[in-house]
Order: sequence, then C-alpha cells, then structure tokens
Amino acid sequence: MSRVGALWLAVIGAALLLTACTTTIDHAIPTRARAVVADTGADSTGVLPWPPPSRSALPAPRAQALQAAVQRIAAVAASAGMRGVTAAVVTPEGSWAGAVGVDGDGAPLVPESMMGIAEITNTVTAAEVLLLAQDGRIDLDAALSTYLDSPLLNRGTTVRQALSHTSGIPDYATHDLMTALRADPTRSWTAEQALSYTPTITRSAPLDTISMSDYLLLGLLIEKITGVGYATAVQRDLLSGNGDDRIVVQDAQLPPPPVAAPNQADDLVPDGHFLPNRAIASAGGAATGIAADAGALARWGYRLYGGLVLSPEGTTAMRTPVTDRYGLGTLIVGDGPQGDLDYRLGGIGAIGHPGFVIPGYQALLFVVPHDQLSVAVLAVAPSNVGAVETPIIVADLIDALRS
Repeated sequence: MSRVGALWLAVIGAALLLTACTTTIDHAIPTRARAVVADTGADSTGVLPWPPPSRSALPAPRAQALQAAVQRIAAVAASAGMRGVTAAVVTPEGSWAGAVGVDGDGAPLVPESMMGIAEITNTVTAAEVLLLAQDGRIDLDAALSTYLDSPLLNRGTTVRQALSHTSGIPDYATHDLMTALRADPTRSWTAEQALSYTPTITRSAPLDTISMSDYLLLGLLIEKITGVGYATAVQRDLLSGNGDDRIVVQDAQLPPPPVAAPNQADDLVPDGHFLPNRAIASAGGAATGIAADAGALARWGYRLYGGLVLSPEGTTAMRTPVTDRYGLGTLIVGDGPQGDLDYRLGGIGAIGHPGFVIPGYQALLFVVPHDQLSVAVLAVAPSNVGAVETPIIVADLIDALRS
C-alpha cells in the first residue's frame, strides 16, 4: 500500500449515474449523551455541536438544484462503466437522497440500497476508541501492547499511531489472504485469523503507511476494553443514535433489505447475504466490514463531524492532521493540489473518508463543516474504475447546495 496522501487522493472516487429517482430522508436524529459538553470547538462555524438534521425535505429550490446537478453529470458518469449509484446529502435544513442504475444482479437500485462502505468503517472504529478515551478507559498515547498481546505490536505502537495509520504495521490484506477469501466466500473469519496473514514487520518500513491492520487491532482493543463484541459496542455507543437500522457491522449483523448485489468483476463471488460476501466482510471487521445505505452514511458523517457523537474535543481530535492529509480515522482534503480530486474540493475544509478497498463497491463520505453539510456516495463498480468521477459529482452537489 502507498502512503496516505498519495494513495487516497490518487484512487478515491467512482462514477455516478444519478437521474430522477430521488427521495427525501426525514428520520429523526436522536443524539446520544456526551461525557463532555462545551459550546466551542474546532468547527469552522465556531460552535459544536451542530443542530440535528431537519426532519423535513430540503427547500424546493435546493432540491431542484440538486436534481439539475445530477442531470448535468449523468451522461459523463455513464461512460465510466458504473452499473449504478446511490447518493445522499444531509444538512440542518433537511435531507435528500437519490439512486439510478442497477446492482450487480441487474436489479434497479433505490436510495435505500445497502452496500459495503469498506474503509469508511475506520470512522466508526476511531469514534468508538475516542469515546472510550473520552471516558478515561483508554490512553491514546499508551502502547497498544498495554491492552493487547500481539506479535504485531513489538515496535511499541501507540493507540494514536494506529488511529492515524502511522504505526508502520503492514497491511494484512495480502495476496495469500485474498486467495483464502476467494476459496470459500461463505466462511466467517475472526480478526485474529485475518491478522495472521500480516507480513513480517521490518524496521525500515515507513510509519505513515495505510494499513487496515491498524483498525483490526483497534477493533480487538474495543472488545478488550468494553467486554463485548465490536458490533455490540459500536451499535450501542454510536450507531443507535443514527435513528435507523441502516448501518450494520458484518458479519455479526445481516444487512437488511433492500441490498445492492456487488459488481462481480475482480473474481468476486457474492453469497447473497453479506456485502460483498461473508468472507470479505468478516475479514474486514473493524477495518472495512460495515455496510450502509447512502442516507444513513450521510447522517453518520453529519453527526460524527458535527459533534453529535463525541465531545467537541474528541471531534476536533479526529479532524486535526497527524500526517499532511490524515487525522484520526479521517481524511483531510487540505488546500493544496488535489490530485484526482475535483479542484473545487480544495480550500473548503472537506473531511471524511473514501471506501474502495473491497471489491464490488466504491464509496465516499465527505463533510464540509463550514456549511454543516454531509455528502455520501455509494457505487456498484469494479475496482479498476477511475478516480475522477465521484469527486466531481460530490463537488457538483456541494455547489448546488451552496448556490
């Protein structure tokens, strides 16, 4: 895997095929109690928490602008080879979601179609660790080996280093693991079994290397501290506040219908239950194993970065850079050259996470704190689809909402 700034900015994205299939998201968004309450934070608006999203539809002019933006980009996105896409936006004034195209089995997508969100799962795992730190149960600057016994922790990796992908621990997603996952798509894997495929750590390995091993280890940390399974902990502490059942932790939880079958390129064999299948989802666990629909994912991003999940201090910690483009479980777009990202996303303070390391889907979550705006995009797509279209779409949707 290449370094954080280069990799995620080089391959982030997917093509959108949105047209007129839109709907309004109007669930209530209850907020969980926070251990620390304050009226200031690092949000560029100057205040955390944000107000909860409105239950009503976005005002008609904004909804019309979103639809117009969708129509403008549909023809361009169609040339990228995507089978279908869902997208959603969440603001304090209301929410919107849309879908177009088909899933991997040729069934029409709807805005509520569930897909795998890959390493956007990092945002959930990071939030749970920070919540436990907020409650005094974890020291972010302590060695992970204080809590866990693993041969991968012999370099003294701290909790904070794992959160920021600066541990230097190699990624467990090796060729040998991929071969094992393809051999039995229905097998359920534990984190320990998946981590056993991690290559030997070398002292010359760069510390700021993206590695999903960091987040499988953090999932084990969560289980050790809470005394319950990862899925139970994050659903109880974080996801129950989303006001829906549309974010699930596989394979402890089965994605509820409607679900989008994955694109079946890349030698992928779906199992008809988990996304993209049980082997890949369970081996992903606390790193890449969550599935969601676009509306629920956008609500999660809004709540997380709007200070409705963590204290203002915890929210600020997530979005404070540790490397040039990454905080704690959070990609920070920054103000400089954006690589394959649309240039309009630079300089607006966008934060969030891409999700592209599992086959069958591509995903993107971006939040613009200045506008109190969250945008989520989920696509049924092969892994070789380019890195340009999704950021363009996100930028068009943001422009439509800001006009």
